[in-house]
Amino acid sequence: MKTFITLALLGACSFSLPALAGSQTLLAAADDDLVVTSLSLAKAATPAGVERAPVDFVWALDPAQALTKPSTYRAESREFWTELDATQLRKGHHFQTTAAGALVRLSPLDAGKAAALTLDDVSLSIDGRSVATAKAVKVSADAAQLREAGVDFSAGTVVFQLAPELAPGTIELSAKAASGRYLLHVYEPTSPIALDLQADRDRALAGGSVVLHAQWQAGTDAVAPRSLGGLLTSPQGYSQSIKFVRTRDGSYQATVHLPEDADTGMALWEVHSFGVAQAKGALVARDAKTSFSVSQPTARLDGQAQTRISKAQGLSVKLGVEASSAGRYELRGVLYGSDANGELKPFAMAHAARWLEPGVGHITLDYGDLARQAGMSAPFELRDLQLNDQARMGQLETRARALRFAAD
Repeated sequence: MKTFITLALLGACSFSLPALAGSQTLLAAADDDLVVTSLSLAKAATPAGVERAPVDFVWALDPAQALTKPSTYRAESREFWTELDATQLRKGHHFQTTAAGALVRLSPLDAGKAAALTLDDVSLSIDGRSVATAKAVKVSADAAQLREAGVDFSAGTVVFQLAPELAPGTIELSAKAASGRYLLHVYEPTSPIALDLQADRDRALAGGSVVLHAQWQAGTDAVAPRSLGGLLTSPQGYSQSIKFVRTRDGSYQATVHLPEDADTGMALWEVHSFGVAQAKGALVARDAKTSFSVSQPTARLDGQAQTRISKAQGLSVKLGVEASSAGRYELRGVLYGSDANGELKPFAMAHAARWLEPGVGHITLDYGDLARQAGMSAPFELRDLQLNDQARMGQLETRARALRFAAD
């Protein structure tokens, strides 16, 4: 795919016809677009050493290749985590398996305070019957063996897989040599019972909200949900509990409201949901995780656009950007044009970055003469428009459909 720098494209043009220009208002935002409703100065200090030189890029797209928007990540969990203290582990901890071949990991917490364990320290029983560890375990590994395989767990960690010939049931795990605290992780790769978790967006704004959806999956088995909770945590240690509400279709939903002073940056905020359901008379635990980024609303689209179409200077879209904090802001967008059959097809992508001071400024997406090269004509549509804060590594606004315009 050939890449063009906008300035080079403009310099190569030799026409001198007057431009056809127009001022327009952006299309109304869709429900799943990211929109800044109010600007904030909180935590908006400009990082040092941010590049200020303007940059423009544009490249052609293949109109025959349809563009699709990726859906947000959907976690499908067949696992759970539990923290145990030494008393619980010495006495014996019970958990339910729903399929053969479960993977079990037991890791010491608080380095130096919890005893390192080996497989010889672990005792197992299934449905009240003691089973020799050698017969109950198909394969095992300690922390040193895991590190050799490229997996880094804390010293004293023991991992094992239950033998596939053992029927699922109630497992009691105990370790008489336990001291301190431990993390138990159980993963059932072939279980029919899973907890799905998905956020309605993977990027959010401080002071905004994220809607979470959760659903139990059980294949042909019957499952009766008993409880579902959750916890939201930030990279800097902020946390809030999440309350899920069951909907009419049996799924669960929760709305998380983010604080206005939410920490931003590349590190992700994490949602950890933990649920219990009853299946075949037993209680089954599942934990699911997902994450999203958070940005401070330091700038927004002001809703105004100016379009220009000419042989001399090509096609460009100038968009108004209101900034509350000085910084380097970037626009990117895909331009669609009408082909010979009158169908809208994507033919060009443009990026443009500018340093903006507080107030209203402008950033222009310049598509050069790529419309002529692709055989595209009006009407045009600007889609997949994004406004990003490059200085603070945050996405501020998105528009699936931003603007529709013609040549006159």
